[in-house]
Amino acid sequence: MKKTILGALILALAAPAHAWEAQTTHAGLAEQAASGSTLHDRLVALGFAGGLYDELTVPPKDAPTLIEALSRYSPVHGFVPDNRGRQFAVGWLVAGAVLADSTPSWSVHHFFDPTTGEGASLETGFVERLTAAVQRQLGRADVPERGAAAPIWVEAKENPFGLAGFIDQYAKAVRAPSPGERGRAMAGALVAAGAIVHVLQDMASPSHVRDDLRAHLARLGPARDDLGSRFERIAALAYGRLGVPSAAAIARPSLRAFFTDADGKGLADVTASSWFSASTLPRPVHLPTGSERDVLAERLTEALVKPAPALPSQLNLLVAATDDGATLDGATGVCLARYRVDHGVLRFSSDDDCLLEQVDAILPQAVGYGAGLLDWLFRGQLDATRDPGNGGQIIVVARTALGAGTLEVLTEDARGLRSAVGQPVTITKAAKDDPIATVAVPATADKVYLLFQGVDGGGEALVAVGALAE
Repeated sequence: MKKTILGALILALAAPAHAWEAQTTHAGLAEQAASGSTLHDRLVALGFAGGLYDELTVPPKDAPTLIEALSRYSPVHGFVPDNRGRQFAVGWLVAGAVLADSTPSWSVHHFFDPTTGEGASLETGFVERLTAAVQRQLGRADVPERGAAAPIWVEAKENPFGLAGFIDQYAKAVRAPSPGERGRAMAGALVAAGAIVHVLQDMASPSHVRDDLRAHLARLGPARDDLGSRFERIAALAYGRLGVPSAAAIARPSLRAFFTDADGKGLADVTASSWFSASTLPRPVHLPTGSERDVLAERLTEALVKPAPALPSQLNLLVAATDDGATLDGATGVCLARYRVDHGVLRFSSDDDCLLEQVDAILPQAVGYGAGLLDWLFRGQLDATRDPGNGGQIIVVARTALGAGTLEVLTEDARGLRSAVGQPVTITKAAKDDPIATVAVPATADKVYLLFQGVDGGGEALVAVGALAE
């Protein structure tokens, strides 16, 4: 855990918020995603009897950087372990969600524009507008011209909270000999899972999918360091942590498909095509007069910074000419923007009430996709039954399509200690519900667990686990 997830951890500093606010919105999003997923049942099946509320301990001496980073937060937030390094499983998940952008050198990789396939562009003057504390932390030379696209960042080797760390720790949470070692590894897997879900849930914030870093540098309060997104601050003020709504899990076929896919149903696709962000509202439009009236639709199209959402060909310009202006609603009746005509110029804006309507609609989507991603990360399942012709053998069945990898069979004794049975079995390929191996196990084994590590049928990294059904 120390090497794979925590070795590159940079301690959290006071910095501008570059995502849903971590200790409120992101913590609530992670908790609700866990609640909407099957993670609780998966943990129970793995031997963590309390599921999301099983106590997992990471001794401070084993992960000093992680514990030090979390100690900078208040224990009242519910994701800071006690002095022994102990807290509930869901607390470790939330800790990963909070720490995922505790430094701008990570959070700059939480952007992805599905129309270009690229991450955030760091426009000239971006660094100068950051606070002095963040400039000292990053250094001008360390700021890239463009951040990595979010779907790439979650799998990047340099990401200390990425997919590789999750896979490594998840396998150890099944394979490790003692209950303490398994609990420590599962805590590491949950920290990584929470961070990965954080990156996906950032795709529900319009500025993250419309290459709009500028929206995250608004001054939100009198404090010099209080910079961030007005949209995301409204979410934090309106919902806090406990008010984040629940939602059913939204399934997608692959890790990347949660972000973007040809069907347009990735979270980045949906958000980018549905909402404007602060700096990507339509540009001002000089209204045509007289014989030019027929060019209004063309000018409205030209005013778009991004192709979607599109503007209707007809707007209520009479209402827009009043002091209160008019509202542009989306297909579901949610406010997209306000518009007003002043001296022959049509201008678009967003006020707090309009943004709050958007937050109300967006948060359940963020939760649903997050829950689906947790189910995807923990998706691999194996089953085993006694061979009816030979009670000393078990037949292992894949409940998930498998590609190349190795199968390990582990027995657990009455003390909770696990050990491998024989040598790992090489698996080349297996369809869902195919038997993949017949393995002899000692009759004295109290419990039998199964572990496959490799890739799934689509070639994506996978840990599949299961237990002997008695």
